[in-house]
Amino acid sequence: MASIVKNVVHWSTHGQRLKQQAQVAPVVDLCEICGKKPKYIENGRKHPYCSRSCARNGSGNSPTACVLSGCRATGKPAFANFCSDAHARDGVRLGQVDPCQFCQVQPRIVGMMCIACDRLVQAGPRLRELNADHKTFKNLRAQFLSEWESSKGTPGFEKVFEVILPSDIRQRHEKYRSSHPTFQEVRSFHSSQCICDLGTKEASLCNFKSCGICTIVKSSFRQFAFGANFNSGRFGDGIYSYRNPALADRHATSCTTSPYRVMIACDVLVESGQTDLDEGSEEESLFVPVSDAILPAYIIMYTA
Repeated sequence: MASIVKNVVHWSTHGQRLKQQAQVAPVVDLCEICGKKPKYIENGRKHPYCSRSCARNGSGNSPTACVLSGCRATGKPAFANFCSDAHARDGVRLGQVDPCQFCQVQPRIVGMMCIACDRLVQAGPRLRELNADHKTFKNLRAQFLSEWESSKGTPGFEKVFEVILPSDIRQRHEKYRSSHPTFQEVRSFHSSQCICDLGTKEASLCNFKSCGICTIVKSSFRQFAFGANFNSGRFGDGIYSYRNPALADRHATSCTTSPYRVMIACDVLVESGQTDLDEGSEEESLFVPVSDAILPAYIIMYTA
């Protein structure tokens, strides 16, 4: 009898332990493509797939036909349910799906981006050269030249690199915008010394601490040349930019091997009073106290 009671107690305790383990067992967020492995975490950010190879090759648990009209091949989540990279691009070109916010070529899969651009953005700021026929290139050139006011004449507008920023930087900017609902976002220009060969070989940022342009873009205005944390000016320590690019040009210097001068086109959130100052005045500079209020949007290569 004692043996039976002992066994009953043993199994009761064992059952309670199993129940407790089941209660504390973590919920695993599985890959949306294969449904078998945990989602891939990179730099603290969880991707919808378990691995890049799965994202490229997987077809998911419930295969369906490619969404491109007339194609009967199996669609893949990695290509937004198209069967291939080529058909995914065709789907964007034909207007079947919205394009990636950045590349404008592949369909949106991760938020507003395709998988490739999502990975690129998470890695840090990157540059993409715009073709002279690109609408954004033309609009930026028109704005740059129309805002340029100087007795030295009109500069030559040569190249534009779009700055692709990590999502966390954009999120901080949006948070700052939400906390200052009366502020206006305007286009301004900022320049500094550029000691690398930016724009002459490839679209990449250098690692020289003395290169003001690359340091600013890589840190999104959290750091300046030689490790400085801010600009100094009439309004105190912070960040200064200009509506008139000719005023920003006074701070532009370039290395002797580059034929270009370099300037950053910015999106800056300021109080409405700052945008009402008389043009041509020294006070045309726009001041913000924190980096979350300003984003490096484009890098302009010009001659003056």
